[in-house]
Amino acid sequence: MHMARKRNLALTPRAENKRTAPPVEPPVQFTLPQIMQHFTESMTSVKAQYDVADSLMNNQKAENCKTVWRSQIVFAEGLLDFFIHEISKYCLFRMFTGSWDKSEKYESFKIPMSKVEQAIAATESKDWFFAYLNERFSRDVFLSKDNMKDQLNLIGIGFGPTMEKAFPAPNVEKSRQKGNKIIESQFKRRNEIAHQNDRSHSTAEQNDITKEYVTEYISNIEKIVNAIYQIAVEKDKMSNNP
Repeated sequence: MHMARKRNLALTPRAENKRTAPPVEPPVQFTLPQIMQHFTESMTSVKAQYDVADSLMNNQKAENCKTVWRSQIVFAEGLLDFFIHEISKYCLFRMFTGSWDKSEKYESFKIPMSKVEQAIAATESKDWFFAYLNERFSRDVFLSKDNMKDQLNLIGIGFGPTMEKAFPAPNVEKSRQKGNKIIESQFKRRNEIAHQNDRSHSTAEQNDITKEYVTEYISNIEKIVNAIYQIAVEKDKMSNNP
């Protein structure tokens, strides 16, 4: 008669830290034309919704049509924000590597000690800085006048020069005033649509909207983006031809 083999039921320590995490791929560093292409391709999709809205209006579905117009505004603002995110990483990395002159605000740009330790360890690569910028800016929104102003001044594009190119006026101050008014007004309307269905807090009445308003709104966003892009291209040319 064979004796049954006893199983060892004693608890054994659990293996710790045995799983090796896959290496994290660094964020892609796009060129200026690629960054602009991301914006223009996405904006083309947003503009394509004009046809949807027109069809709804022609079929006596005015409220549905206006919902499409409102969505175009929210999407367009999102594209502006993403463009500023991408251009910010590009510009600050150029300053960090010495390709561009550093802005005044660059000198006070704060970096956590954990990232400083990465920098010390990565003596031959500057990819850690770009990865940090990608992580840092992913949480920020640059659509309000003050946030946009601070960010454009930080990355060496300049809020004033951007407004001069985007909204030409008899003098610099009038361009800035015009730009300030447009950015504040559009950001306010975007928030009303995104957070309260375009309704007044006091009366709950919904604001009206027209195709002409949306067209001008998107045009203003394109003017801001084009101005930022032109300034960045000019700075790149200067760095390549000192």
